[in-house]
Amino acid sequence: MTLINHIKTIIEGYDTIIIHRHSRPDMDAIGSQYGLKLLLQENYPNKNIYAVGDCNQMCYQAMMDNLDDSVYHQALAIITDVAVTHMISDNRYMLAKERVIIDHHRNDTDVADVSIFYKDAEFASAAEMIVYIARTLKWRITPETATYLYGGMVTDTGRFLYLNNAKQTFELAAYIVPFNPDIQSFYQFIYTEPLKKRLAKNLFASFDITEHGVAYRKNTNDLIKRSGLDFQSVSRGMINQMAGIKEVPIWLSFTEDEENHKIVGEFRSRDITIVDIAKHYGGGGHNNACGASFSDWETVDQSIKDFDERAKNYEKNT
Repeated sequence: MTLINHIKTIIEGYDTIIIHRHSRPDMDAIGSQYGLKLLLQENYPNKNIYAVGDCNQMCYQAMMDNLDDSVYHQALAIITDVAVTHMISDNRYMLAKERVIIDHHRNDTDVADVSIFYKDAEFASAAEMIVYIARTLKWRITPETATYLYGGMVTDTGRFLYLNNAKQTFELAAYIVPFNPDIQSFYQFIYTEPLKKRLAKNLFASFDITEHGVAYRKNTNDLIKRSGLDFQSVSRGMINQMAGIKEVPIWLSFTEDEENHKIVGEFRSRDITIVDIAKHYGGGGHNNACGASFSDWETVDQSIKDFDERAKNYEKNT
């Protein structure tokens, strides 16, 4: 039995399925989670299918379900776009009778008692993995489902700029488009912003550069409050203010998370693998797009030195 058919068999064995993803979701987390919910509702109309977790502006039009703990007791929990416990939104997945993980990151899982850990970093997004599953199983796909899945693929690839397996990604994008995703409305949602946010970006336009071209910013709680933006809009939303500069092969953003008493690092690179550095500090992700959390600024400064050393070695070998 193939892995995809094994997942199908497990799904068909449950009347109740609850889908989780990571906290502070990006569009791929929402796209893969909610896209899978809609897929299962369309193809298994007699099952109870739920999606849970915190929500932010990236939820698009998705609504999360409020569930009593008792709903989990005979349920299957499916976790998309994340495999590490401290990042999963709503830890009640452990109350479920069985667990399946579908993730495209390079991290191993520390979730206990997982029946299937479907991990494949060749996929550029978790939404792409869900499209692959749907194509393999010949599931029916509605336009709403296609919108979420296409949206996850577009955003996690940076509009198809960051690709692990270009042929596979474009084949799956071509597969989902005939199901009529609402591309225009989605693009208006994701690529337009309020004037207030556009002006606030000026506060994050400056950055420091290390000896070997690593750009970095430190975003304090005071600066976040002054900007009027939420944490996610600064941490994830401002990292690429430093992208696209010829002399900068690695760029880093460190943002104070007042609510959780930590500093969240977002790391990006061009042509240089950096995910091992993220893992060294307890994080992970993709080769060129990853992150980690820190307890203090001293450790942040040490990580900047590590990234600078990586850039130095890259210079030496190219």
